[in-house]
Amino acid sequence: MVPAEVDVAIVGFGPTGATLANACGRLGLRTLVYERSHAPYPLPRACHLDAEIARVFQDLGFEPELASLVTPSAGMEYVGPGATHLFSFEGFEREQLLGWPEDLVFIQPDIDRMLRRGVDRYPTVEVHLGAAAPPVTAVPARFVVACDGAGSDVRRELGVPQRDLGFDEEWLVVDVMLRRPVPLPRIIQQVCDPARLATFVPSHGPHRRWELRINEGDDPGDLARPERVWSLLAPWGVGPDDAELVRAVPYRFHAVVAERWRAGRVFLAGDAAHQMPPFMGQGLCSGVRDAVNLAWKLAAVVRGEAGQALLDTYETERRPHAEAVIELSIQAGRLLGQLAAALAAGRPLPLPEPSVPDPTRWSRLPGLNLGGRFPIGHLVPQPWVSGRRLDELLGDGWAVVARVEVPTPAGVPLVLCPNATYGHEAVLVRPDRYIAGVADPEGFTALPLPR
Repeated sequence: MVPAEVDVAIVGFGPTGATLANACGRLGLRTLVYERSHAPYPLPRACHLDAEIARVFQDLGFEPELASLVTPSAGMEYVGPGATHLFSFEGFEREQLLGWPEDLVFIQPDIDRMLRRGVDRYPTVEVHLGAAAPPVTAVPARFVVACDGAGSDVRRELGVPQRDLGFDEEWLVVDVMLRRPVPLPRIIQQVCDPARLATFVPSHGPHRRWELRINEGDDPGDLARPERVWSLLAPWGVGPDDAELVRAVPYRFHAVVAERWRAGRVFLAGDAAHQMPPFMGQGLCSGVRDAVNLAWKLAAVVRGEAGQALLDTYETERRPHAEAVIELSIQAGRLLGQLAAALAAGRPLPLPEPSVPDPTRWSRLPGLNLGGRFPIGHLVPQPWVSGRRLDELLGDGWAVVARVEVPTPAGVPLVLCPNATYGHEAVLVRPDRYIAGVADPEGFTALPLPR
């Protein structure tokens, strides 16, 4: 045991750690952050977030700044050689159920700087830049959250093994900043070319990204040379006169999950807990979800409002969701190769079954099972209420959203919003905006507050 000088210590100040630091600061937790670097990583890495994550950043007070840092994504399609359209993966034109466009692109250093600046608002948060964390046993905090990335020192110190989910491929990631307009696709393309699989992302502002499969026999170092990179981009009509080459780096795309996400007072979050291939753009999103799920639970325990058992629900709720997203990312990546092989052999294409786009596809929490009745485990919608977003009225804690006046648990605010209850008389909303209970007129007295 060590002196609990602060409530929460966070190891790592990337998007997951910085989101958690902002959330802890907003909840008034005494928080200490350790970060080896002095400044955010300067190159673009993640470049996609969804409506739920935009909503999280909105809740943390970043809406005015965020609006200028993101661009709605116009869609995603699978194409063959020569950009021949094969199919669209999903429909992107749909109702903004959560208050934001369903898919957004961004330049990560911009988001990192936004999140780091946000922590300055909270006197209870102390950030140590250029400082490695001490051994976990010596960290002076009641709870420790390791947000220190895929190579997590804390995870290794705890001796937590990782489970391989069976995806391991080497790709070249290329980022450029356009100097002038170039007629590139306006939507994300998954390129099923037998000669070389690729992903193209039209990102925010002048940023464009290619992820190019490194084939057997390729020299990754040679492929990353500027001359080779420009030759790979030449078929796209992009050359050194058109764009600045920001990064060309071989990456190994992994799919792994830590066997345990909690060891006593220590928790793993973000890439320290799970890694996934990038084909669905959910890596950063999953880390932010971890941070939001954990923050309110830590606050409840620190304040004496809940017992330690509440913290065990972090893994039971987040792991199934993260693993489902990883599996979908793996399927999307494998489909690239399956389609390319079919095209090369002249076989029928193994197209996925057509389905109706699900506007809540990331907004389900499989581990939240408080009766299993829809919409328990789904995010509450976020419509506008009298000129304000619903979340502005919900506050930081539990809330009841109802069609009409209903009794509520003691101290829990009531917000009237008939179009946010999925047709029920009332829904009980957790601090992370997930629905924990529903109520209808039959026998309704008050919604219980789960602990």
